[in-house]
Amino acid sequence: MINQHINYKEIDNIVVLHAENYINKMEGENLEKVCDAFLAKGTYKFVIDFSGTDIINSIGISILIGIIEKIKDKKGLVLFSGLKKVNHDIFDMVGLSKHIPLLKTEEDAVNRMKGGH
Repeated sequence: MINQHINYKEIDNIVVLHAENYINKMEGENLEKVCDAFLAKGTYKFVIDFSGTDIINSIGISILIGIIEKIKDKKGLVLFSGLKKVNHDIFDMVGLSKHIPLLKTEEDAVNRMKGGH
């Protein structure tokens, strides 16, 4: 069963997750559970949209790194979108932006995932 605490939608074979509020241990683990459930079903393309996320703490970052590794281990793809400046700066500081494309909007990320641009 997919965790109902995380808003998500499926577009073709892409899962768009809407991370919200404050990404800490609890919210990060909820994101991870949803990703794990979709990976178990054979879905390997993810967009995580952070437009509703105010801040991501260090535990949230470490959980996101774990999610990225799981997806990449399955030869999947993950893109991030909608980051507020503070979170974009955090991703730059910890090096995540060197490994995961950061797109302005969810639509941009989905289009890129589909090969649109």
